[in-house]
Amino acid sequence: MKKLVIGVPVALLLVVSLLVFGLATRIIGGGGPSAGAMADIPAEYLTLYQGAADTCPGLPWQVLAAIGKKETNHGRSTLPGVAAGMNFAGAAGPMQFGIGGKAGNTWGGAPVRQVPPHISYGIDGNGDGIANVYEPADAIFSAAGYLCANGAAQGADLTRAIFAYNHADWYVSEVLAVASGYAAGGAAGLPSGPAVERAVAFAFGELGKAYRFGATGEGGFYDCSGLMLRAYQASGVQLPRTSRQQWYAGARVSNPDDLLPGDLVFYAHDLGDPATIHHVGIYIGAGNMIDAPNRNAVVRIEPALRGDYIGAVRPTAAPA
Repeated sequence: MKKLVIGVPVALLLVVSLLVFGLATRIIGGGGPSAGAMADIPAEYLTLYQGAADTCPGLPWQVLAAIGKKETNHGRSTLPGVAAGMNFAGAAGPMQFGIGGKAGNTWGGAPVRQVPPHISYGIDGNGDGIANVYEPADAIFSAAGYLCANGAAQGADLTRAIFAYNHADWYVSEVLAVASGYAAGGAAGLPSGPAVERAVAFAFGELGKAYRFGATGEGGFYDCSGLMLRAYQASGVQLPRTSRQQWYAGARVSNPDDLLPGDLVFYAHDLGDPATIHHVGIYIGAGNMIDAPNRNAVVRIEPALRGDYIGAVRPTAAPA
């Protein structure tokens, strides 16, 4: 956690319906670990990630685990500040909470201290009466609380929550990519054949490219539908140009539980009116998509289920 928001928890900016929340948690939260997750995450840490995520409905344990992976390889890193002291930025422990320096003291108080009282985000996760930034249970439960306060509650804005943990778009994309692999079924082969595989691979290859309205890859710039256009062109399928036109370029996927990698996921101002569609992304599995969000963000991985989700399409357009 290199750069942290310190102080009063950020209020939730997005209110999602119970229907969308329920679907989101079934797709990206609460499910079992993939074989890759079982092999990569120590058993103690896996149990802690799952238990800590349960304290914040809407926070997938896979996201919490992915942050633990990115920060310290689930506590296995031997770099300064993991088991003792702090790193160059003032971060410490397996979840790299700020205890001083540039990172500030988001942990609150001394890195190892008696509780109560609880100060800031550092809590006693294992009930031994001590908030210890180097103790996995304390650090992981505290990280869940931090994410929850910054957008993860009720699955409202996971992207914002992860960005608050480390203020970098690349970090958000990498955490969500790791989380996708940790979800059971997330690492499965693409089910719709080589064309879909090429489309998804193309989208992955454009991560980090800049947004420009109306762009379809010229000079490395994309808008949302321009990225979808080029991704499927790379697979030999020609889509219409705009997101509203692409809504009609395939078979409708009515149940989000049935989403498959390669499906186009759409977002609208009015969920009852496809004429108000304003955004599209390509689903990559485990509840995540790749999209070109807006002029303030690069092509990145984001959660696919949010309040303005209107539905999905499985492209069936004629080959180019």
